[in-house]
Amino acid sequence: MARPRNEDEYTNSKTRLLDAGLEMIRSGSYKSVGINDVLKRADTPKGSFYHYFDSKKGFGLAVAKHYHTDQLESARSILRQDGRTAIERLKAFFQSALDYFESHDFSQGCLMCNLSTELADEDEAFQALLKNHWQVLSQEISYCIADCDKAQIGLVHLSDQEVADWLLNSWSGALTRMKAERSASPLKLFLKSTFKESR
Repeated sequence: MARPRNEDEYTNSKTRLLDAGLEMIRSGSYKSVGINDVLKRADTPKGSFYHYFDSKKGFGLAVAKHYHTDQLESARSILRQDGRTAIERLKAFFQSALDYFESHDFSQGCLMCNLSTELADEDEAFQALLKNHWQVLSQEISYCIADCDKAQIGLVHLSDQEVADWLLNSWSGALTRMKAERSASPLKLFLKSTFKESR
């Protein structure tokens, strides 16, 4: 008879692998991350990796889903927060991301930005997953935009969804330059340009 699986141990080991992969891909790239490096970072036995994932690609997709789940939960907690105006919630969403990157000395990029740049035009599975993740996050932002006075950010000529897409597009570009420069300047310029009427 097979030994019953310890669900807590199973989940914790898998989560450690996902967290390790997430940190390493954000700091470097998907292609630069080796399975043995992940196992060492996660302090997990070598045989564990293929117990959870069928390949490095499967692992990479799981890391992207893991990141998206956490990111969406965090976004909703800010963008739907009671007691603040919609424009305050929107600004707080981007400010919280800046604070995170600053706490890591700007050495970690956005996982979705990193993977989109590195893999979206090479691998259909990553392309489809990332496209969905961008759309879901943009839609969440658009719900907040619907309660905003778009004149405060100078985008009254755009629909709520277009504003959300434009903000994410601009923010993603700022994140790419942030990582290249290891500097807050691109992100601060985004905030200064976008929320100039809401201070």
